[in-house]
Amino acid sequence: MRFSSAMPGVAWPAIPGPRGVMRLALLHQLSETQWWSAEQLRAYQLEQLNALLGHARAHSAYMARVLSALPSTLSEDDWLSLPVLRRDAVQTFKDQIRCSVVPAAHGKRHAVFSSGSTGKPVATEQTDLSQLFWEVLTLREHLWHRRDFSGKLASLRHYPADVALPASGGQGPNWGSATADLVQTGPVAMLSVSASMQEQLAWLRRENPDYLLTHPTVLGELLDAIEAGHSLGDARLREVRTISESLTEGLRTRCQAILGVPLTDIYSARETGYLALQCPDHPHYHVQAEGVRVEVLDDHDRPCAPGEIGRVVVTPLHNFAFPLLRYDIGDYAEVGAPCACGRGLPVLTRILGRQRNMLTFPDGRKTWPILNFRSLNGIVPVRQLRMTQLTPEHIQVELVTPVRPDAALQDRLAELIRHNLGHAFVLSFLYPDHIARSAGGKFEDFVSLVH
Repeated sequence: MRFSSAMPGVAWPAIPGPRGVMRLALLHQLSETQWWSAEQLRAYQLEQLNALLGHARAHSAYMARVLSALPSTLSEDDWLSLPVLRRDAVQTFKDQIRCSVVPAAHGKRHAVFSSGSTGKPVATEQTDLSQLFWEVLTLREHLWHRRDFSGKLASLRHYPADVALPASGGQGPNWGSATADLVQTGPVAMLSVSASMQEQLAWLRRENPDYLLTHPTVLGELLDAIEAGHSLGDARLREVRTISESLTEGLRTRCQAILGVPLTDIYSARETGYLALQCPDHPHYHVQAEGVRVEVLDDHDRPCAPGEIGRVVVTPLHNFAFPLLRYDIGDYAEVGAPCACGRGLPVLTRILGRQRNMLTFPDGRKTWPILNFRSLNGIVPVRQLRMTQLTPEHIQVELVTPVRPDAALQDRLAELIRHNLGHAFVLSFLYPDHIARSAGGKFEDFVSLVH
């Protein structure tokens, strides 16, 4: 890893700029804290949580009410008596949860919109400090998996509508904000998942990356295409990284067998940041305890033991703009035993969260469906959404909303959905009170019955 210098005339040893120095200072601490015991990590977490709670009491009307019956400084037992924050409450009381004041040193506020793993979109806020932790944990993930920073990264994922469009995609000089102005890296090539499979394959052959970042659903379709006889050519690929969805069973094995490279998965959420990163020595995940407290709770809100599956409840430790205290993120996870690697960071064996099928066009093409909850929410308040493709031409839309759309609003929704999906599908609308998970605990916001 070669650092970039912000000091004129100094190439080596590099002297980074102020934000780079902050990242390095945090990264140095994380190199030590990962080896702390679970008890020591929890003690330091509780100290930071009490600092966050003090701010929330003073500046969040909703949290002030929730915390009013608890002591000013919480113990671990007090923490467990704090009620779980449901996603419905964030939707309904977001203006009251939002803090009226943020410490100036935490930087600017940034709006965040997430559909999450339940099809229930929420709008929250973060600060520049939240972004700093995102960048540092990205660096930790690169270092854990011993990546060659001089290599080329290919990012095949969802992008805003006007970014990295097929077939050429986009280019960047660096792997992203985590490394920009701090670590010298190879370039990044970007392509929107709106690209057809033929466009994706041609792009990968042309770019010939060392590392590929994509969604599990997209990777599965790529592997199917390669098994069907499509080639990536003389690929130099070293690793595939997956984001945004839970892994389907067997995807790691297929990736290694077909591409000859390992799959490294990342567990994160837009509104909370990194939750867990794959251990560098094992396929399970380490909770990023320096940035977030993750609890896995049973149906009675009691902590699960190793081997048990429960609801994932999250508290970001450094979000002073929108305190999400014991936030039920909508995922399920299995608790793991302490890791043989020696790190004291808590272990999740597997995550059961959002999955998404591929959209099939009438001509047989397949693509990752872009649902764009934010744009739909501009027409009616979207409390939950699921689309089911019944035939190559027909999609059923289930929409939970407190406002039952009239014919004109439904026509606007249909027009926008067709625009997002890229085809004039026949749409039928249902308005249930709630959309349940599958019997296996998974939620699929886009389901395809087309095979």
